[in-house]
Amino acid sequence: MKTLYLLLSALVMTACGTPEENSVDKNNQNANEYVATWNSLAKHETPKWLTDAKFGIYTHWGISTVDYSRNQKDIARPETKDEEISAMKNSLEDFKAEKFNPKAWAKLFKEAGAKFAGPISWHGSPYIHWDSDLTPYNSVDMNPHRDIVGELQEAIYAEGMKFLMTLHATQHEDWLNICMDGINKYVPDLLWVDASFGETKGWRFINRTHFVGEAGMPEEPRALSDADQRTFIANYYNQALKKGKEVEFTYKSSDIPPCVGMRDLENGLMDQLYDTPWLTDVDMNICPDWATHGWFYREGIPLRDANNIIDMLADVVSKNGILLLNVPPKADGSFPVEVEETLHKVGAWLNINGEAIYNTTPWSLFGEGPTVINSNNNKFHHNDHFAQNKFTQKDIRFTVNGNNIYAICLGTPNDDQLCIKAMSSVLSLRKGDIENVSILGFTSFETNWCHDKQGLTVSLPDFENKQFAVVIKVTLSK
Repeated sequence: MKTLYLLLSALVMTACGTPEENSVDKNNQNANEYVATWNSLAKHETPKWLTDAKFGIYTHWGISTVDYSRNQKDIARPETKDEEISAMKNSLEDFKAEKFNPKAWAKLFKEAGAKFAGPISWHGSPYIHWDSDLTPYNSVDMNPHRDIVGELQEAIYAEGMKFLMTLHATQHEDWLNICMDGINKYVPDLLWVDASFGETKGWRFINRTHFVGEAGMPEEPRALSDADQRTFIANYYNQALKKGKEVEFTYKSSDIPPCVGMRDLENGLMDQLYDTPWLTDVDMNICPDWATHGWFYREGIPLRDANNIIDMLADVVSKNGILLLNVPPKADGSFPVEVEETLHKVGAWLNINGEAIYNTTPWSLFGEGPTVINSNNNKFHHNDHFAQNKFTQKDIRFTVNGNNIYAICLGTPNDDQLCIKAMSSVLSLRKGDIENVSILGFTSFETNWCHDKQGLTVSLPDFENKQFAVVIKVTLSK
């Protein structure tokens, strides 16, 4: 799959540029500025801050939170545009955000260990979360009469994090201009677009297909023209150049070449190590089926616990991925107590073990162990939407930073020693011998170890029913 993906990427790139596009490139007066061609956009490189960050948080919050709180099943889709606007206005009456505190949100995200964070900026209705002259249906002119995007950007930057802005599939004739209005105002460090550019022009899909940029992905109807797609992305990258920002554009579907941004996998995991960085956005809610799916807060739906989030983070990072966690607030802008408690537990684990996550790169092997990830052929969209993988004490994931290899045990070992088979002396770890082995967070424990053809065998302390992943740090001689 990986080889096929890379081959397809190369083929797409050779086919990305039409003669017309190439002529535009030649006429570009500023070598650094992007023009609206796939060839030009392919110059973009993923910023290092994102590949180092590994963990971010975003929030499904808005009038849909009100809608979902009223229904146990998915909200009904309006049949006409007038019905949609009427439903929007009805929901807005209860969307007052009386407990929305951007500084408290940003502080919570920081304490959870996130390196980037941000809000949903536009989701599934004509209503947007920033002040705009292009539409009266915005959060400043209507409830809650606040610039949600702008207030959160300021608070998130104040906590030293990067800012994320998301645009979700919506039916609107002026989608392109409104979205560029938001991008131009805030120039987010990461721009996430749901379903790529689906459902973006007109009241319903305009049947249209484009090339398949991912193996195994079926062609899907798309509404926005190639020219508008290219214009949209080029505008974002050029706005970032003006601000001196290193940014990234992420998308889920198959109508964008894999050479111009970062692919996102929704609510799923990879079963292998990928050569290129990828992102997965994962919902904190656990839902039994699509009809009761989460994303927005809904009372009674269980949440992923800290152990599951930590294990998922380690698994994603070991495969060259980045985890974006959806954290759903209530309609009033407050977070449920259980959400805050879970995020604090994740943050506490990262305070001790963060060196095995942040600023790391994958090892030659992503891991070992019996648990098999259902990747559904590695599709980059809903490959396992309600995945709840139960890892064992034999499931280990590997990351690297400098001369340190980190072995992250996803299940707490219950024996007095652990054998890491992937680190057998028969295999070459790296030129040089092992200099030291330690367990993060257990500085007073003297770790004994043996390195032979069976693997690296490490003595373990009594973890006293420790709930979360254990990290073994293997330092190689320089």
